[in-house]
Amino acid sequence: MRLRFLLVILIVSSAAMAAGTVQSAQNQSMTSGQVTFASGGVGDDSLQRMEALSKDFNLKVIFALKAGNYVAEVAVVISDARGAKVLETVSEGPWFLAKLPPGKYQFSATYGGESVTRATTIPATGQRELIFRWDRAE
Repeated sequence: MRLRFLLVILIVSSAAMAAGTVQSAQNQSMTSGQVTFASGGVGDDSLQRMEALSKDFNLKVIFALKAGNYVAEVAVVISDARGAKVLETVSEGPWFLAKLPPGKYQFSATYGGESVTRATTIPATGQRELIFRWDRAE
């Protein structure tokens, strides 16, 4: 009986630690090449953290369905004006932040097999905001 109780505690503790690891992976800045980025916004704490982080980034992107629901697990590809990929990743939440050198870019977002690409210019100062919406019903 005692062994079973300890086993249950071990399983619950492991699940809690795994959930904490997933949560801690969100909202942390990462760097790939010259691009620093962060993604998250799943849950109130994560959304507040992303809002606080956003001031340090010059690109803010929001992913949602046209019905208004936020979406996560969006494939992101950012290419420069010459068409060279500067970042390829997956956004863990509906908010995606990036710090890019000023210039012209193509931003491609893929959700549920549907890709949307937009041209954008990152200014020398300030922040550019993009919102991607999909028709797909969940």
